[in-house]
Amino acid sequence: MSKTAPSAPSQPRMAQGKRLLMDTATRLLARQSLQSTLALRELAREAGLNHNTFYRHFSSLEEMQAAIIEEFVSSLRSGLTEARQQIPPGQSVSHMVIGSVFDFARQNSDPFILAYRVWHGPPSESRDLVQKAMDQLCDDMFRDLQALGILPKLDEARLRRLLAIDIQQVFRLCIAFLESPRSRARLLDAGDELLKTLIAGAAVLQSP
Repeated sequence: MSKTAPSAPSQPRMAQGKRLLMDTATRLLARQSLQSTLALRELAREAGLNHNTFYRHFSSLEEMQAAIIEEFVSSLRSGLTEARQQIPPGQSVSHMVIGSVFDFARQNSDPFILAYRVWHGPPSESRDLVQKAMDQLCDDMFRDLQALGILPKLDEARLRRLLAIDIQQVFRLCIAFLESPRSRARLLDAGDELLKTLIAGAAVLQSP
């Protein structure tokens, strides 16, 4: 079982005020109810900045939220690709990769929860951005698993649909893991079983 979370790629140096705003907003948004909206003055106060500082870096709260999600997704995508490429022979791909996602979620719980809530929230530009990111994760997963020779010779469109379902469920398992870390082993088994069941079912359906 992997204990190493996906490593984040090196990011360009960010202005301190912008970094404070993004980190503070992520923390506040991850803890608010779905019906709540983030007030600019509240954000500035929590970050210890004048509220006018916000407009030096962002034109709107929506733009800032998009920047938070883009940064989160970039780290997750590169980390998962790295994790899949480092799987030792004979190891369970599902256990290793899902374990890496669990560790990433634990170390980045606020942006992870925020992205998950936006993904399942009302229509918005940020939700479209998260969905695009999930599609990219699916493309990455298909490419890497195909290179590892793990995917069966099935219709590509069907495989991509199955991987998209798997990614959605893995994110739900991550939320369950954050709520109950002691359930890690059980949740890993559930994720592994899900992917195997999806692929096996697709193979049966495609059989002549």
